[in-house]
Amino acid sequence: MSEVRNPLFFGLDFSTQQLKGVIVNEQLEILYETNVVFDSALPEFRTHNGVVRQGGQVVTAPVLMWTKALDLLMDKLRVSGADFSQVAALSGTAQQHGSVYWQSGAEETLKTLEPDNFLHTQLASAFSVKSSPVWMDSSTTQQCRQLEEAVGGPEKLAEITGSRAYERFSGAQ
Repeated sequence: MSEVRNPLFFGLDFSTQQLKGVIVNEQLEILYETNVVFDSALPEFRTHNGVVRQGGQVVTAPVLMWTKALDLLMDKLRVSGADFSQVAALSGTAQQHGSVYWQSGAEETLKTLEPDNFLHTQLASAFSVKSSPVWMDSSTTQQCRQLEEAVGGPEKLAEITGSRAYERFSGAQ
């Protein structure tokens, strides 16, 4: 990769309710900043505060909503004049315990992505779970107890893994 003359640095933050993006220069001046609020920008996913509640304990978010939000954010930045060829580094954060599960064969899909096409259309069949559990999900209490019992109790699980079993952790989900 050739050296970028005026490097830019691109940060992404996937929170529960929105995706935010910011591009700064070497002096940390914000050159571009935008966001996509899931509920208002993507009403077709019918989320409330970025999630879908399915009964008392099941709380999920549509994976394609996150993917489409990334498409929208990138398009908004492009229209604003952001030159992605000048991006020297990318940083990302995401909501804790928001899991995405790839379908078998998704690696081939990723290898053939076309930069001129939207990600959400190209990845539509790449996910094995269409609506992923998020940090608010507490539907896996039974699986947590099974994990603890399988290794000899909650303290033993914590000794092995560094944590007791919690419903929002991806292991139980």
